[in-house]
Amino acid sequence: MATDSTVTGPAAGQEHASHGEEIAGHVVLAPADVKNTLVATTEAGANGFRRWVIVLSVLTVVGLLGLGLKFLQHSDDQTKWGYIAAVAAFLLTVGGGAPLVAVAPVLAKANWVRPLTRLSAAFSLVGVVTMLVMIPLVAILPPLVTEGARRRSIWFESPDWTPHIFIFMAMGTLLMAGIGLFYTSALPDFAAMRDHSTGWRQRYGKMLARGWVGTTVQWRTLRMRIGMFGTFYFLILIYVHFLFTSDLAMGVVPGWRDAIFPMYHSMSSIQGGVALTIITAWAGRRYLGLQDYLRLDQFWSLGRLLFASSLLWIYFFFSAFIVFWYGRTLGDIAWVDLFIRGPMIWAFIPGMFMSFLIPWWWLVWNRIRTSVNGPTIGAVIVLLGLLLDRMRIYVSAWSVPPEEIHDKYLKHIPETIWPDVFDYMVIVGSLGAAALVVMLVFRLVPIVSIWQTQEYQLLSKPVRYIRGHGVLVAKPD
Repeated sequence: MATDSTVTGPAAGQEHASHGEEIAGHVVLAPADVKNTLVATTEAGANGFRRWVIVLSVLTVVGLLGLGLKFLQHSDDQTKWGYIAAVAAFLLTVGGGAPLVAVAPVLAKANWVRPLTRLSAAFSLVGVVTMLVMIPLVAILPPLVTEGARRRSIWFESPDWTPHIFIFMAMGTLLMAGIGLFYTSALPDFAAMRDHSTGWRQRYGKMLARGWVGTTVQWRTLRMRIGMFGTFYFLILIYVHFLFTSDLAMGVVPGWRDAIFPMYHSMSSIQGGVALTIITAWAGRRYLGLQDYLRLDQFWSLGRLLFASSLLWIYFFFSAFIVFWYGRTLGDIAWVDLFIRGPMIWAFIPGMFMSFLIPWWWLVWNRIRTSVNGPTIGAVIVLLGLLLDRMRIYVSAWSVPPEEIHDKYLKHIPETIWPDVFDYMVIVGSLGAAALVVMLVFRLVPIVSIWQTQEYQLLSKPVRYIRGHGVLVAKPD
């Protein structure tokens, strides 16, 4: 049995336990306490939960109403849909990227990620909201062929309905892979709900547990399925970003050819997913009393990932930008005028600062990274930056008149388009609907995985390391 040590340092002693025994800065929890406490998170605070559900439900209805009215009034004007495309891209970026926190560190056998896998995997269900927002967007996409002329796209010699069908097929496949990842990893916890809950939670736990009793074969199959669904999810996510950026961004701007942009879009999805996971973990500590489970180690590790992804943001952005800046063809100049110094420069400058410069400067300090609130503040800044960046890209792209889509390059830079009341309704409603989906999921199953927390308790032991404290973690495989 191999072992490794995770050093938490003297600051680990700041993580005070609300229950359990604290040894050398490490909280040792009894299995019964873990199970009872985490199951109780699905039941506690019923009044507050109902109020939040009512508020988010109202916002969801407002968003649906705004989406419907927008389609009725502007179904024939593509230039009015840039902000709707931006919010759909933002939901795909952060909601689609969050489950990767439950995939990559798990495949790398990282121990700190155990309390976060359930939390991050649940955001794959936000794909339902993303697909709903995309329906009118795909419906008003310019046709592939107009009067015998085929516009530039990745669909060579394909029927007109090709983009519509394949992008929804890809989104549906991503959603199914995410649901499979979430459900498979939650099977032991459904069995815990079956054995330790009452009423309707016990009934649905019994139904979803599917006879789980924890045999050796069941555990072996569980780990195999988690690895399989996690790998599928990552591969499909990259493909979805490729289709989304090709059809809903590059495909509507004449002369825009960029092989790096889909990867830039995918990489920023990792950044947004890490930021969203940090904020949700902070909320779990703050409002659900999960300080014993979402500890400093989780925020410290996520802070490092957020710092690294912020550096990758500027790397991929500059790798694409430098081609257009030094190419200096008419098409390259038009791209710079449209996306950098054009109508959405008000979103580009603060978006770049909040996606790279500010989080880089903030998270470079050890004192900031090795705290709970420091990475959370950086995560909020990153999410705001990504939202502005998506507005810069998609509002600029969709502001190009459809009659110019067959030109060799963009000859006229559109004026700045500002959001109308329907855009505000859809943006607020979409974000509210995404939050509502996640809240309902965590009402059915604990936000922190019971079995992975208990596994961590069995495999870890607090030790003294030089002048600080550490946790010795056994790796059975």
